[in-house]
Amino acid sequence: MGSILEVSEETYEDRISNLPNSLIAQILSYLPTKYAVATSVLSTRWKQLWTSITSLDFDDMLTSCPQNKSTDPSLQRSFTSFVGRVLLHHVSCVQRFRLKCSRSYKASLVNGWIADALLRNVRELDLSIWMGHSTKLPQDLFTCRTLVVLKLDTYYCDMNNVPTLVSLPSLRILHLKGIRFVDDDSINRFLFGCPVLEELSMRRCVGGNVSVIKIVAPMLTSLFMNDNLFGYISPPHGFECKIVLNTPALLYLTISSSETNGFYLVESLHHLIRADIFLYDTSGMVSIVTDGSAISKALTDLLEGISNVQFLHLGFSMEVTCMCDFQLPKFPNMTCLELGEIFNVKWEFLLELLENSPRLETLVFKEGIGDDNEVFTQLLQNPARNVPSCLLSHLKVIGISNFRGEKEEWEIVDYFLQNAEVLETVNIDYGCGGSKWTIHASRT
Repeated sequence: MGSILEVSEETYEDRISNLPNSLIAQILSYLPTKYAVATSVLSTRWKQLWTSITSLDFDDMLTSCPQNKSTDPSLQRSFTSFVGRVLLHHVSCVQRFRLKCSRSYKASLVNGWIADALLRNVRELDLSIWMGHSTKLPQDLFTCRTLVVLKLDTYYCDMNNVPTLVSLPSLRILHLKGIRFVDDDSINRFLFGCPVLEELSMRRCVGGNVSVIKIVAPMLTSLFMNDNLFGYISPPHGFECKIVLNTPALLYLTISSSETNGFYLVESLHHLIRADIFLYDTSGMVSIVTDGSAISKALTDLLEGISNVQFLHLGFSMEVTCMCDFQLPKFPNMTCLELGEIFNVKWEFLLELLENSPRLETLVFKEGIGDDNEVFTQLLQNPARNVPSCLLSHLKVIGISNFRGEKEEWEIVDYFLQNAEVLETVNIDYGCGGSKWTIHASRT
């Protein structure tokens, strides 16, 4: 029996074109500006809609084609011409201005684009630019009253024109990457001019002439410090470099560094929720300080400053920990502890840390429980040693990654099963094949 397939034609309504111009402009603001401008060819009505968008997003990589080399001068000319035309015809204030330049452009040209954004009462400025070794940003940038978000990435350029007066009264989020300040005064003036700062990120910044960074920010809640390289330009100051944190409202702190030539001087952070501390020596500085006393003092001071933390993630490389004699503070509020590479080296440090964390509920070994367990084996053979108080009253969850099933590893697991009286779960990630074991543990 045959069948007849009926095809009905449906009429599709152009709902986007029925929206008000202001709403269409808001939608276009979420697109890279190149694509927003391209909609001008759709119809007479769309021809001018892009001129009212509130976000300008320029990326010179969007002018590249697979068959073209990124160094083709015509691509730079095309991008320069496009940015100029957009800024000439755009009529609205700008909420967000993003400029990403993977090639080198004349500083005067880039500064002109930035100055244009500042004149439009920009609130968010995101700059990823290459302007040669000496970066001289527009002076108006340092006194913009409307800026709320400022993100600067200058590809390892020197910031050598920070004015005497920096005033950014509305700035709440500041991200700095690849910026080398020329001296202490320049970076401290810059940070001091941001009185309501709430989030600060510094990644691969500073420079060889900077010895002290003072972060005085009463409203700062989040701080991220990553590989801020003292000694990048001139010979290092050794262990005289200091980062002073006066941030009483801080909630989240991340310090990640492959250098060990800086001290962190931290005032007591009473409201700190989470701290992630990763220190890995790749410069050979540890071997220079044979007794490790300078590094020990630096780490002791840092841990003392964050001792009120609730969630702590620690990771120190073998080069750092083998040379150090830590003096651990008490961690009265800590309920969760994640351990990185450091505990593949010194188990006695772990035991002291557990003893100083009476309210600990969750213990996670992110990098496994190590190859050299001699110290811990001695503990297992010495039952007279006191069991840390957190095991007796609070510890409920243990997580172990990169577990290999060695006899010594099982002995360590057994120690926790025997002594953690309120333990509920042990999560073991087996290192081979990606399989995961979950053990619901009890004292039996």
